[in-house]
Amino acid sequence: MTNNYNGSYYMKLHNLITDEVIITKITNRVTDALLNELIESLQGTAPDIQIKYLALGTSNTPASNTDTQLGAEIFRTAVTAQTKTGVGELATDFTVLDVEAVGAIEEIGLFGGSTATAAANSGVLLSRILWHKVKTASEEITFRRIDKITRG
Repeated sequence: MTNNYNGSYYMKLHNLITDEVIITKITNRVTDALLNELIESLQGTAPDIQIKYLALGTSNTPASNTDTQLGAEIFRTAVTAQTKTGVGELATDFTVLDVEAVGAIEEIGLFGGSTATAAANSGVLLSRILWHKVKTASEEITFRRIDKITRG
């Protein structure tokens, strides 16, 4: 039997002037740090990976399993909602308001653990993806992260 852990990001862009809504989905790999924390829980070590922040950055360096931070973090926002949506599935929501993170966005990171704070580059990087967007002050973005652990 093969088990699988994956994550997907759903980005909902809402233009507050035109009321246009665009939804994009990106599936990504999780980092080695996340996988190591999960396996250590089987050894009796409590995992330190509670999802706390979504971060945005401007680096377009390709994502790697060994990444530990974003290439150039510029903004961070805390979890707005979190729901267990099924067996082995968790949905985590974040919101970036119209006046926040205006300009170029090239990367998205998910940070967790006891060392994750509002400060850039703090915490355990759980996932990192590239996503190109030039955000304007008339756009609000809602991010939904879906984490799934499945049986093969």
